[in-house]
Amino acid sequence: MLNEVLILLFFSVLGVAIFQRLNFPSVLGYLVVGMLAGEHALGLIQDSHAIEQIAEIGVVFLLFTIGLEVSIPRLISMRRIVFGIGSAQVFVSTLSTIGIGMWLGLSWQAAFAVGGALTMSSTAIAVKQLTEQRELHSRHGNIALGVLLFQDLAVVPFLVLIPIFAMPEAGSTLLPILYALGKGALAFMVIYYAGQYLLRPAIRAVASTHSSELFTLFILLVALLAAWLTWELGLSLAMGAFLAGIMLAETEFQHHVEMEIRPFRDVLMGLFFISVGSQFDWAIIFSEPFAVLVLTLGLMFGKGMAIMLITRWAGFEKGVAIRAGLVLGQGSEFGFALLALSLSTGLLDIGLSQPIIAAIVISMGLSPMLIRKNEAIASRLAPDYVSRHKQAEQDIEQACESLKGHVIISGFGRTGQNLAIFLKRLNIPFVALDLNTTLITEAWEAGDPVYYGDSSRSETLIQAGIYNAKALVITFPEVKTSEHISREVKRLRADLPLIVRTRDDRHLEQLLDSGADEVIPDTLESSMMLAQHTLSKLGLAQGAIDDMLADAREGQYARIRAFFHSAEDNFDFDSPDHHHLHSIEVLEGSYMNGKTIDSLKCLPKINIVALRRNGIRSEGPLMDTPLKVGDVLVVEGRPDDIQCAEIEVMCGQ
Repeated sequence: MLNEVLILLFFSVLGVAIFQRLNFPSVLGYLVVGMLAGEHALGLIQDSHAIEQIAEIGVVFLLFTIGLEVSIPRLISMRRIVFGIGSAQVFVSTLSTIGIGMWLGLSWQAAFAVGGALTMSSTAIAVKQLTEQRELHSRHGNIALGVLLFQDLAVVPFLVLIPIFAMPEAGSTLLPILYALGKGALAFMVIYYAGQYLLRPAIRAVASTHSSELFTLFILLVALLAAWLTWELGLSLAMGAFLAGIMLAETEFQHHVEMEIRPFRDVLMGLFFISVGSQFDWAIIFSEPFAVLVLTLGLMFGKGMAIMLITRWAGFEKGVAIRAGLVLGQGSEFGFALLALSLSTGLLDIGLSQPIIAAIVISMGLSPMLIRKNEAIASRLAPDYVSRHKQAEQDIEQACESLKGHVIISGFGRTGQNLAIFLKRLNIPFVALDLNTTLITEAWEAGDPVYYGDSSRSETLIQAGIYNAKALVITFPEVKTSEHISREVKRLRADLPLIVRTRDDRHLEQLLDSGADEVIPDTLESSMMLAQHTLSKLGLAQGAIDDMLADAREGQYARIRAFFHSAEDNFDFDSPDHHHLHSIEVLEGSYMNGKTIDSLKCLPKINIVALRRNGIRSEGPLMDTPLKVGDVLVVEGRPDDIQCAEIEVMCGQ
């Protein structure tokens, strides 16, 4: 089996690299690897059953991470979309698929399984594309996100019911269904109360040890223990993992848990998709082209049309509804998971599932291209959508035509609103642009000059009076969005002061390169405010504090950006914009023992921050100082450069 795993890993690396290069989802790369390695192509996988058993754990981790993303407060805040549009979409798509399946001769139980597989949309594809196109927080992006959230929740009933419908017992299925739902409710109650009274204190105790290894082991234990519980109750493994993820999502360790579990999920999910691909007979596309075509059209355009009509019925304009339908018109990772469950329980046979797998694969391949063109397609199909956009732009133009010396605020969330408070107190005129209609309506009713407008569009910036503005402030937390707006602003008016807010300093140089004059990282500014209040309480003169803060802000926070990292820090350690501090001790036998600091070949790439000798730290070490055993150099730089410096100090290479 090791031979097969090595072959699969080798081809997975190639396949995923190629598909990512082409900007296609990694899922398709794994599926293609499985198709090529399977019995219908090269036949490299001999023991597919063993691969499937390992891959099933991948589905457990997938559902676990999906559960982590299901935030109860988020569901409540988006309840109109999630439980309105989302529930209607799942109901309509499933019911229509059951009807068509029974018309084609399937049993209603098998049609239910197919309906579940085709109802789901791909979170990975939709969210990835919307994020890259800076549309995640647009109106159609919010609708897509809300529907995807409900689909995540809807997986649970399918996981419960598919094994029940596969049972061979004759007679009414009402009692088995009620029995299964009762066991599901019992599992939920056990996991919920265990999460409230056992899991929270336990995970805090584990986290307090500051052991990354122990934390990872504990998370694996929780996920698999919950999966085992639901399995013992006669339900699916994935259901327990999903419920455990929801419980952990309500703790303060949600993001850290997701980081720790992601490597296991990605590798095992890759094996799952390979196992699905290995069972897929690609010749079905040529032997049954009509069935594949009908299923693909039904999946993409049928489901897309259903989402569009439901969104229109919910009161959204036609253009927004079309864009939401285009974003969600594809198959899903969950579709493969539900098909795998249906095959393992005997509800579907492999021959029947082949055209369905083909339709899901084709839709996932075509969907990114449709999502990229969603605005152009919506504009062509709904001319009034364009006219409403033009009306919004005219409203901005009319409001700003007489403004001079004003500030344009791009993004009117909490940060933008707080900035507006200060501007109003100083009688400085401003205009704010955002895409959140609810926020705009409330702010407008309160008297704030906030308008619906996309700040990344040059037309919108011109209508907001960019040529007469005194400054422009970007408050969006998304780096790609801020970077795109910065480039557009500087293209239109290079001399306009541009201030950009970001969460931390990881992308500071990237934003400066895009045209920002000042980048304000929240984490650094909050630490400086903490220092200011602390020093003030200690009795230091305000003038001295101001000078110290001004010195810290010089050179884009150069003096305070670097810090010592721990394994628990949630950072991209290899980011070229990230600064690290590291201590290197000169040991007995070290190459640099007796040599001066300025003889280090790595000096152009790293910065010597301090030298500690005999317990005394010197912030300004003399570069011609000979190093001695026991000296500690405090260096700043990128991880790979620091590693090279450490090797040079020890070995001279």
